[in-house]
Amino acid sequence: MTKLKPKTRLSMLVVLLRNPWTILFSAAFAIYIGISQPEFAKSLAPLGNIYLSLLKMCVLPILISAITMSIGKLMVSNDAIRYIKRVLAVFPFGMLIVSLVSLATALFFGPGRSLSSATLQNLGVLINKEGVDLVLSLSGPSSPPKEPPGLLSFIISMIPSNIFGSLSDGETLKVVFFSIVFGATLGIVNRNSSNPYQIFDMFEAIYKSFNKMISWLTLLLPFGLFGLLASQIAKAGLNVIFAMVNFLVAGLITYGIVYILSTLVIWSQVKRPLPIVFATLQDTSILALATSNAFACLPSTISAMTDGFKFKRQAINVVIPLAVTVGRFGQIVYFTLASLFVAQLYKADLGVGSLSIVIVGSIFAGIASSGATGIATLTTLNVVLQPLGLPLEAVLVLFLAIDPIMDPFRTLCTLHSGIAATTVIADLEPKQQVVEEDTYLATS
Repeated sequence: MTKLKPKTRLSMLVVLLRNPWTILFSAAFAIYIGISQPEFAKSLAPLGNIYLSLLKMCVLPILISAITMSIGKLMVSNDAIRYIKRVLAVFPFGMLIVSLVSLATALFFGPGRSLSSATLQNLGVLINKEGVDLVLSLSGPSSPPKEPPGLLSFIISMIPSNIFGSLSDGETLKVVFFSIVFGATLGIVNRNSSNPYQIFDMFEAIYKSFNKMISWLTLLLPFGLFGLLASQIAKAGLNVIFAMVNFLVAGLITYGIVYILSTLVIWSQVKRPLPIVFATLQDTSILALATSNAFACLPSTISAMTDGFKFKRQAINVVIPLAVTVGRFGQIVYFTLASLFVAQLYKADLGVGSLSIVIVGSIFAGIASSGATGIATLTTLNVVLQPLGLPLEAVLVLFLAIDPIMDPFRTLCTLHSGIAATTVIADLEPKQQVVEEDTYLATS
């Protein structure tokens, strides 16, 4: 019997770790462990957190290098104005569409309407339990209520007073703003030099180095996914899931609709067969569901858009980070659904004016949540609920309890819708070499 060479065995191991069935088995086993062995599953949280931290370690260097390099090259090539116009047209339109789809779904399914007495009792008990903690925390001197962030305050919050402090604190939106300004300045300064692209070679080398690190880390995805998912299932439990099942179902259906619409947009723009579209975005989608972190998926997304679909790299390097950071499509969907759920739960009378507040407020809240994750994202819901006169504190615990389930789909929606918007904005390479379907599927 012929022994396999070490190089061959390594190649087989790489193929096995990248196989979607390996990922699915890891997810299924994690769910089983999270339900049957919750204490053991919680002890696996460090395994998932380590993996997520390794991915996050590469995010800011990739953001800075990719955006600075791409904006600078755009300024040199005089294409900046054209892409800015497209972004200002496509992003608001996409945000409005996903908000309207979410509103229609919530009105049709009514996740907060006609709940059984047992469900209402479970929700009430949960709210009361959280209410005790809120009373204790608010027993001191009262502070004036915070007003919803205005457009001017949001713009001011984007500008870093200390870029090194923003890097240290992981303030992604401020880092993106700095990279855009820095890249534009470098492009203008070097526009008339003999070799205007030389300065950007260093940023490209940094980008490629961290992108290579990400490709190595994706081999460990089955193990990182197991640790993340098992611990999340153990923490969420089943009681809250059963009590919030209507909201969960409405949310998953809405995310499914938005995913299908986004896929159709991508398909129409790249002009490839649907199996090719799914195969190209396969790793990116799995990574989004596994990590619940859209920024950690940026390298994989950029690679799929440039190497797979053959879009111009400098445009992709700029638009994709903006889509993830500012075009918070998944958060907009969530805020719209959550607002309607709370309104229906409290039997609030929603007219045309109130529904308009939900649509516009959810878009604004989504933008205002840029760079935020988890609890910080959910608290931004108050931007929508406060003008409607609905309480956030009493129901926040419900959303926190099911957030481990909704967060992966929220992330996937943000990323996938951002990809769809980017395909409308960016240009394909002029001499695109079309990959045959069977060849691509065999090598992916």
